[in-house]
Amino acid sequence: MKHARTSPFHPVQIPLGLIIWSLWFVAIYGGQAVVCAVAPPDPRHGAWNWLNGSLGLLSLCVAALLLWLAQYFWRLSRPPHELDERQLFVTRLTASVHLVAAVATLFVGAPLLRIPPCL
Repeated sequence: MKHARTSPFHPVQIPLGLIIWSLWFVAIYGGQAVVCAVAPPDPRHGAWNWLNGSLGLLSLCVAALLLWLAQYFWRLSRPPHELDERQLFVTRLTASVHLVAAVATLFVGAPLLRIPPCL
């Protein structure tokens, strides 16, 4: 069976940023709920504990990935590439969706700096 590789100009790339964001969202809040049920961090540490640190690091990694993908797709839409209108639309829209997903990741992950988990 021949392995099918999806082109960066294929429309399936458009929702990829939001799919990555939604998987991160489920992982961060699902993981926090499981950790709080099994081994909650010491409440005396407040927001500065190992759980918030781990979730913050995961958030930064996902945001960095999304920003890199946004830059990748934006650069695909720039010269020297000769793209037709559909390819140009797909690459620019995909870059925009990845950028929005990165901003949403940082916006949702920012409360980890101030709110203690397991309240």
